[in-house]
Amino acid sequence: MQKLKNAFPAHSLLWRLFGCTAGCVAVFLAVLLLLNTFSLKPYYMKQKQTHIVAAFDSINACETSDALQEELEYLQYNDTVSVVIWADRQILYSTLNQQRYSLPARPDLPLGGYSLRQLEDDNGAAIALLGHLNDGAFILLRTPIAAIEESAAVFNRFLLFCGGGGLLLALGLALLLSRSLTVPLRKLSRVAENVAALDFSDSYTGGGRDEIAALGKSIDTMSHALEETITELKNANLRLQSDIEVKTRQNEAHRAFIANVSHELKTPLALIGTYAESLPDIENEQSRAEYCAVIRDETRRMSDMLRRMTLLMQISSGEQLTVERFNITELFCNVMQRLTPQFADCRATVIPPAAAPQFVFADSFLIEDVLQNYLTNAFHHVTAGGIISGTVTPTANGTVHIAVLNTGSPIPEEELPKIWESFYKVDKAHSRSYGGSGIGLSVVAAIMQAHRMPYGVRNCRAPDGKTAVEFYIELQTR
Repeated sequence: MQKLKNAFPAHSLLWRLFGCTAGCVAVFLAVLLLLNTFSLKPYYMKQKQTHIVAAFDSINACETSDALQEELEYLQYNDTVSVVIWADRQILYSTLNQQRYSLPARPDLPLGGYSLRQLEDDNGAAIALLGHLNDGAFILLRTPIAAIEESAAVFNRFLLFCGGGGLLLALGLALLLSRSLTVPLRKLSRVAENVAALDFSDSYTGGGRDEIAALGKSIDTMSHALEETITELKNANLRLQSDIEVKTRQNEAHRAFIANVSHELKTPLALIGTYAESLPDIENEQSRAEYCAVIRDETRRMSDMLRRMTLLMQISSGEQLTVERFNITELFCNVMQRLTPQFADCRATVIPPAAAPQFVFADSFLIEDVLQNYLTNAFHHVTAGGIISGTVTPTANGTVHIAVLNTGSPIPEEELPKIWESFYKVDKAHSRSYGGSGIGLSVVAAIMQAHRMPYGVRNCRAPDGKTAVEFYIELQTR
């Protein structure tokens, strides 16, 4: 009991159910005791009167002496009813002691009539019926009532004894019933509290098919649905935060891009303007030709920069790719052949890829731009008399590895991730000397990201053992 008190506080539903059940049982026993004390005797008297009247009617209805004798013996031995029949003060039949009982005076009753009364005589208290039979004889039917009060008292004592045991049993059953109802409710309360605290690890484990089990299943269903909803909201919130961060980075990148564009265009525009203003005053033909060459170079550089910027913006804005199947080896060789005059200027040894055709699925126009950027970058950074080689190698995972290698100084490891950013230059002085804009590799990154295919750069060794840099991409073959 102490454990229950510790587990269930005073205001718990268990004690309320226990008290209500115990109270109902106690009230029922009290009402039963009161009814037995005050209503049993009147009820018993009424039943005796009804029974003795029925006995009179049965005797009065007997048509033969045998039937009458049988009826009288039944009343005497089975119903404890004493019978006296007389006529003209002559006793015809009696089950009473005649010396201890005197016949009443001739009653004034009609044939078939009777009267009931309670009397006290030598044989004790009784209910007596005095009747006038149809054959003219008189009859006295007497049933004792002295034992009624004693029977009521005995029954009350028996009721108290049995009622006390029944009350204790009922209290035990009430406690078990209350506990069987409140324990699942406490489990449900615990699960609901955990759900309210956004802890969805707990669930209702009670069995059964009653309303509490149905409520437990409903709470579990609600918990799972709420967990899924909160998870979706968290994921949506994370995606929103990620989108906001991406948007912020894009805005910062756009601002930096515009600033870099302004900076990069400022120099060629200034040069063009300066040389164009000075050109009318130049009389020397050689100097005039040199000024015109500078204007042409800066114009070409601006045109190339604008073309690359336009391509970069188109790809970044999500312009659809035109994917087709083409021979990447053939495209690679054509680009290298087109750039052969540039390679001759640096006296580099150019090694084209193997002639075996390799077909891939991609946007051939954009991939051509990637290869041209890689080869141009190799031309500007290869050492004099070095090697520029191209390779096309199938892989085991259904792709083709395309790489451009040039001998030269390795790129510092900390700079490798940054070279794909717009206008980023590892060697700004050298970049200016060969006219690099710093956009080419960012265009490569955008193109390969649009294709969702790998790309990258690594420092390595050339076949002759010299330090080298390799730029690569991968394309799908199916």
